[in-house]
Amino acid sequence: MSCRSCASENQKEFGSEISIHFPGLKGLDNATVLVFPRLVICVDCGLTEFTIPNAELQRLREPDAFQRPKMPRPPSTFSR
Repeated sequence: MSCRSCASENQKEFGSEISIHFPGLKGLDNATVLVFPRLVICVDCGLTEFTIPNAELQRLREPDAFQRPKMPRPPSTFSR
């Protein structure tokens, strides 16, 4: 299969670990989505392609369903 960007046949497949973060400050409340796709990289132009599995796609579609647990604030040790 040739590269969709430069038509090169010089592509290689690699394993990977990708942590997808939700955008903005609100995204900090959501857990990151970890995926471990196989990457197909054109070693001539750098175009990279991969597929995200359905379970992880669901987490990306509905981020509010997978929020991080709220951490309690530690008691203040500051006294006046």
